[in-house]
Amino acid sequence: MPSTTASRTRQSTSTLLNGLFILLLSSTSATALAQTPSDVEAAARQAERLQNEMNQRIQQQRLQDLQSDQPPTRLQVVPPTPRPRDSAACRDISVVEIQNAEQLPERVRRDIQESYQGRCLGVAEIEQLLADVTAAYMTRGYVAARAYLPGQDLSQGTLIIEVEEGQLERIDINDGDKRSISPGNVFPGKVGEPLNLRDLEQALDQINRLSSNNATMEILPGTQPGDSLVRFNNDPGQPYHLNLTYDNNGQKATGRNQLGVNLGLDNLLGFNDFLSLTHRRAQPYESGKRSSYFNNLTYVLPWGYNTFSLSLSDSEYASLLKAPSGTKLKTNGDSQTYTLQMDRVLWRGQSGQWNLSGALTQKEQGNYLEDILLEVSSRRLSVFDLDSSYTTRVLGGALSLNLGLARGLHLFSSLKDASNLPDWAPRAQFTKYKYGFGYYRPFELLNQELSFNSQFSGQHARDVLYGSERISLGSLYTVRGFNEESIAGDHGYYWRNELALTHRFSLPNGRPALLRPFVGLDYGKAWNRENESAGDLSSASLGVGVMTGPVNLNLTLAHPLDSPKYETDQGDTLAFSLSLSL
Repeated sequence: MPSTTASRTRQSTSTLLNGLFILLLSSTSATALAQTPSDVEAAARQAERLQNEMNQRIQQQRLQDLQSDQPPTRLQVVPPTPRPRDSAACRDISVVEIQNAEQLPERVRRDIQESYQGRCLGVAEIEQLLADVTAAYMTRGYVAARAYLPGQDLSQGTLIIEVEEGQLERIDINDGDKRSISPGNVFPGKVGEPLNLRDLEQALDQINRLSSNNATMEILPGTQPGDSLVRFNNDPGQPYHLNLTYDNNGQKATGRNQLGVNLGLDNLLGFNDFLSLTHRRAQPYESGKRSSYFNNLTYVLPWGYNTFSLSLSDSEYASLLKAPSGTKLKTNGDSQTYTLQMDRVLWRGQSGQWNLSGALTQKEQGNYLEDILLEVSSRRLSVFDLDSSYTTRVLGGALSLNLGLARGLHLFSSLKDASNLPDWAPRAQFTKYKYGFGYYRPFELLNQELSFNSQFSGQHARDVLYGSERISLGSLYTVRGFNEESIAGDHGYYWRNELALTHRFSLPNGRPALLRPFVGLDYGKAWNRENESAGDLSSASLGVGVMTGPVNLNLTLAHPLDSPKYETDQGDTLAFSLSLSL
């Protein structure tokens, strides 16, 4: 039986999350039957597959809660261009000094100075010099900076350029006194500093992360020469959002049809924060036979270029397994996941940005066969993830490059590896590397809106991994068309490609609507130590999405193209999802 500590942890977490959704859970008991080793092995394999599917749901929900509906803000300012002037008069300048340019790198300042030294400069050349200094500031986001020529004597051959870098004097909020924006969270420590466009873009991203906000920004003159004030204008909507979903994306063994509810609360504590509560469960819910549920709580708090988040997840499943011996056995399991994460924008420029994120996760899962704990598939792991992503514009589209590292740690009473483990044994203190890229390109063809989306993701492990850390392929989130049959490995990757058409039209009642047909092509491969292949999966899919007002319907027909010979051919699958936003 599971340890007392692990049982108490599962019970307390389940009570906390179920109380938030006012759930009433029931438990069943069964008489233990005699099982053969092959029965136990089959139950363990099914448990790993079901838990992996649940882990993917947890990951997708966390990504959905952390992502913004709005694309990254990109503010553009055109550097000044001096007017052409005809001037024959000039002065020999041997030294150019750019003063008070603290935000301009020494190398840039030196290059500008050297390009004008040792020349005879007239009015046109001096105006171009001033424009070059100002442009150097603007390309770095300092839009309030101004280079000017102070009174001076040029007879000695020295030209002095003064720079007024332009400070942020004040931040104003224009939202009808609804307190929809917390400047201290989205723009901390910037008052009194040189005004930078990148800081304003980041602030707008953090403000409009909340779906109730649609803020804009304007820069106004300050009370002191060279200073500016920034005004955020916002007409916030309702701070709560309710989303109901019904789909068939579950597992046949635990309930294919799933009903979900998500409640989002914007600016809950007045810090531009966000709280998301999600509950999903199988329909019908046959307790102890064919059932599953999933709860998730995510809290997000922005702080300038940082975003902190806390996620708690709790899930359970139950199913009847027809064992190799022919006996029908009851299997069930539960899992709890806790994640504390920090995301930081390390750098952002005119066309791209570099992000870094660190997350500490504890995963605990217990699987049972006829109420007897399956030790081989039950464990508690602690994992630290460090991920980096770089996003930029390429060929009219958005390209993202991703690299990451995951390391298993011995923290919070998690499983510790024995000192004499053989090479083939899985490790709790593991190391694995993650990699991937994404490319999204909208374009027009024959006056139609089209888009191409390609996503590649993979991992490579230095150690043999437990099931929860292996890459699992065959789901709506990886390779479509294999919901009931999946493959997993310590190493692997998948590649999803999609071409979509967006058609906007109006319904007979005048309500705007959107039709989005698409075709997809997916491929995935997984393998284990010593290049032992787990197999390849590939599929083609055809789908359509329809959205009008609060209603969103998605249909995907997937056709398997290739799969390992040991897998059952499940034929074409039709996945549907219907959602209603209130």
